[in-house]
Amino acid sequence: MHAPTALFSLVAVASASKPLRYTVPSSFKAAASNCTLPAEFEVTDFTTLTNKNGTLSTVCFQFSDPDTKIQTTCQRNSTSAASGPSKNIYGCDNANIAFIYQTTGVAGLTLTERACPGGSNPQFEASGLVTPGLDCADTPTGTICHAEQKSLQGDFDSFQPIPSTAPTRGVGRAWRD
Repeated sequence: MHAPTALFSLVAVASASKPLRYTVPSSFKAAASNCTLPAEFEVTDFTTLTNKNGTLSTVCFQFSDPDTKIQTTCQRNSTSAASGPSKNIYGCDNANIAFIYQTTGVAGLTLTERACPGGSNPQFEASGLVTPGLDCADTPTGTICHAEQKSLQGDFDSFQPIPSTAPTRGVGRAWRD
């Protein structure tokens, strides 16, 4: 009875460059055997801009996943539409990637990546958190901050179903709007 689970775990781990830090549900077994699951990610050139009134106005960075080969730009600015239960999820240029950046609560940058996009149901996403140390400077328009490290390495450590009522993000629309 436990042999299929052990075999499945080996298949999922073998598809990533490093061992997965989350458990893949048996309901996702068929989809995971035909694709590469997200295991780790890299964030580069992380920058924020806060207006003079203290409102965070821009977050921008590059995202890459060495396993799934996704590379994309992620940005939140005054024209970005937030979505999700807390209205704090923003989509990236690649519709399979989204992020949350917050400075309170669980502070940091949370990245989500759809697992096996375009596959059969059920749909899942992996997520992980990095917390960039910031080097900030005042400017005439506000405060600009850059990550102290040019490159931040992160692990996806959660694997959850994507809510079935959530529409997908398209170009110019919010993630799950």
